[in-house]
Amino acid sequence: MVRVRGVVTVLGMLALTSCASVVGSTESAVQIKTNPANAQCELKGRDYSASVVTPAEVVVPHSAAPVTVQCVAAGFRPTSYTLDAKSDGWIWGNSAFIVATGGIAILGAAVDESRGAGRSYAEEVQYDLAPERTRPLRARDRAGDVDLRLMAR
Repeated sequence: MVRVRGVVTVLGMLALTSCASVVGSTESAVQIKTNPANAQCELKGRDYSASVVTPAEVVVPHSAAPVTVQCVAAGFRPTSYTLDAKSDGWIWGNSAFIVATGGIAILGAAVDESRGAGRSYAEEVQYDLAPERTRPLRARDRAGDVDLRLMAR
């Protein structure tokens, strides 16, 4: 009888070892906003890509982290940002199970990590694009004869 309880206990712990995958989500809905609005943003991560015009909501798999967000808008400099998934509370559940099972639950933690469970993105991000301002630039040849007046970005 004691042996059966021990087996049941171990099986129960093994069933819960990938708790973040079972209980948590492996993707997040993220609201992307820019200043100015209507910027074209390209998102690229591990096995993930999307193209949106802001404001927009995208569903991003946690396993894609980190995701590079490149935004462009007329009159503004192209700008890049990084969208990264942060650990949530379920990751601590895996840590507790690893300790409680003497390391057996490491398989569950590996499953969670490969699926991106136990992490999440911010629900909303705001990216500010810098205005593209031209400035005058003077250039002369080495002899000092030719004077060029250019507009630089």
